[in-house]
Amino acid sequence: MSDLSLNCLPEGETLDDLIRRNCAIGFDLRFCRSVAVSEHDRDTETCDPADAEFATLYALTDLGEAIAIHDVDLTSAGADEVSAVARALFVAIVNARRDPPDAAQRHEAEQAALTDPDRIL
Repeated sequence: MSDLSLNCLPEGETLDDLIRRNCAIGFDLRFCRSVAVSEHDRDTETCDPADAEFATLYALTDLGEAIAIHDVDLTSAGADEVSAVARALFVAIVNARRDPPDAAQRHEAEQAALTDPDRIL
């Protein structure tokens, strides 16, 4: 799964690490369209598939968070990408369940994320 280019993850972040650290329990595909007012605006909204410009795959955590994993265009190539990323998400979730992080490991990962110098405040 390492050959996937997941365009919503920070550089260097692996899918397996993200899934394990955040205790992902599922995933979701959302259809979206841009509601940007200017070309530099990145505002989007979830919409019906017929009105969508792209789709985003999210990992769903046990705390109810949705973490964006990958954006895809609504093309046949995009459908192939959705399939590959969904498969990788499923495998990462199953593997993480075999060896779930304990509370201390999760706390350590959360604290490390809070002190990350690249974190946007």
